[in-house]
Amino acid sequence: MLSQILSKTFDVFLGSENFNLIPIPSSQQKVRERGFDSVANLCARVARGNRSIHFDDSNLFLRRHVVDQVGLSAVQRHSNLEGAFGIRKVVNGTVVVVDDVVTTGATLNSAARALKFAGAQRVIAVALCGTPLTR
Repeated sequence: MLSQILSKTFDVFLGSENFNLIPIPSSQQKVRERGFDSVANLCARVARGNRSIHFDDSNLFLRRHVVDQVGLSAVQRHSNLEGAFGIRKVVNGTVVVVDDVVTTGATLNSAARALKFAGAQRVIAVALCGTPLTR
């Protein structure tokens, strides 16, 4: 159901434009705990059968260990993720980066910076839900 909603959202806002769909990578610890990467799985379902979407879950990665964001202030979150993301290969065109939760935007901001540095002309951030701002 969520994949259908996300798919329709892309149709409304991007139409038939080709774009790269990149999930925010989960930490290896979270993937081990859950046994799967929920955002990557969701993005893969959305991209399946849609020729306009290039799904890429291997390009964006965490270059270093980051502290779990829960309980951190906005300033601490931005500091925690500053320069944390790396890119494995050049990115072209429009990128839609997807995260499960947005609180301050620190994760999406850091990822967008890395993607722009790697060549993305436009980065669109999508979060599945939001939380009240932590100060």
